[in-house]
Amino acid sequence: MTIYLRTCPTTSIKVLGCLGALAAAGIALLYPLILLMTAFALGALDEAVAYPEDNESIANAATAVGATPLIFSLVLTSVIFGATSCFTGTDRWLTKDATVTYRDIASARFLHVARDPNSRAVGMLWAMLAGMLVTASPFTMMSIPHSLIYSDSTQDLAVGATWILGLAHIGLFVALKRAAARRRASAVRLRTYGVAVADPKSFSLPLPSSRGNLSIQEVPVHLGRVKVQAVYAPPAGGAEPGRPVIIPRLGLTVRPSRLDDARSRVEARLDEVWRAAQLIRASVEQEETADAPTSEAETNPAHQPPHQDADPGHDPPQTEDTPPTSRGSTT
Repeated sequence: MTIYLRTCPTTSIKVLGCLGALAAAGIALLYPLILLMTAFALGALDEAVAYPEDNESIANAATAVGATPLIFSLVLTSVIFGATSCFTGTDRWLTKDATVTYRDIASARFLHVARDPNSRAVGMLWAMLAGMLVTASPFTMMSIPHSLIYSDSTQDLAVGATWILGLAHIGLFVALKRAAARRRASAVRLRTYGVAVADPKSFSLPLPSSRGNLSIQEVPVHLGRVKVQAVYAPPAGGAEPGRPVIIPRLGLTVRPSRLDDARSRVEARLDEVWRAAQLIRASVEQEETADAPTSEAETNPAHQPPHQDADPGHDPPQTEDTPPTSRGSTT
């Protein structure tokens, strides 16, 4: 598990996201045109197969049938993902030796503990493939059965193959989406005013006051396996004080022979949660310390003796024994 800092998008980034959203809407409006182009390419492929005088014409038609929806789905999915990231913000990976100022943490949307960057990159790839699959599914369900088995005598077979291909698309989309969510989902999200361990939108739990608030418990599950669960017991004073909360994405389900390894891995993940909480708490304390001299100066702006206000023309006597440098000395 790794700590990430989710930055807040600036105004220029939001404007770029709006432009990306408009571009995605414009590309989506080309959907009927791409369907028409694919239909014409299928007609050209049927004609080239019926009259196989030139193998190059068959290759060109088959390339047009496959490349047109692929390029369209890739461009549309990339623009949609880019526009979405402009509104949600970007994730900055905080390594162990990363230098982060308290202003960076205070201005961030949240810190969250999630999987390592490689796993998250694979999750993004699965999400992109799922988006491309949804975009290109009408083209593939129309072109593949038509190109391979469609004829006057096999119309029923082509219709059945289209239905089977549609069900396969749905199953593959669900599998890709679950794999992407499992690899990219956050385990714990933290802000200065609370923690979310299950619902990323609710920060009702208080920050952990000590490492003792984070612990593990073992629960037997099916097939003789044991689930090592990460447990967060919020300190008193929260919305639900004292009630333990399970952090499901930090737990592991293993065989009894691997319990020691599972315990150490879950404890290491909880250490990351505690480190993130310390970063947030340190940023709040430093910000309060930085604001304290300013507020003190506002309450007492002029550090002058009271008799000077009563009699502005009266100057205090200067003694020869007092050295002139003692006025500016600090303790």
